[in-house]
Amino acid sequence: MNKEEKSSMFDWGKGLTVAIILFICTTLGIVAYIVSLDYYMVTDNHYEKAENYQDHINRVEQTGALQDPIVIEFLKEESIISVQFPSSFSKAKVTGKIELYRPNNPGLDKILALDLDENFIHRVSTKGLAKGKWLVKITWSSDAKEYYKEKSIFI
Repeated sequence: MNKEEKSSMFDWGKGLTVAIILFICTTLGIVAYIVSLDYYMVTDNHYEKAENYQDHINRVEQTGALQDPIVIEFLKEESIISVQFPSSFSKAKVTGKIELYRPNNPGLDKILALDLDENFIHRVSTKGLAKGKWLVKITWSSDAKEYYKEKSIFI
């Protein structure tokens, strides 16, 4: 073999070295990107929530047994979330809270006391809330029974 034939041949040693270096750089780049992402736990106190889960199941079953369910709607034109309770609930007997839960950023969550008007409706203004997915979680009690309902809305 002369000198020209040797220079035109592929050098496997250099090729494998370049491939391994590219693989390592790509892997490190992906790891650095994943580590830089924001991530949140679903809830900070998940052990406490797990202990109370049977109570939550009982509230959901109680809500499912209602003849007239509550209605949660996002009224885009009015920029409000409307929660309509059936008239079978007495206004004076309903107490509870509404939680506006933002799945990707717990710093935006809001908890409001339930306050029904004369038509058994609670209205929540969405002005100032970030655009995107929200969970409206309602926990209430009436006549010594506890209830729970949630609905996803997109603002």
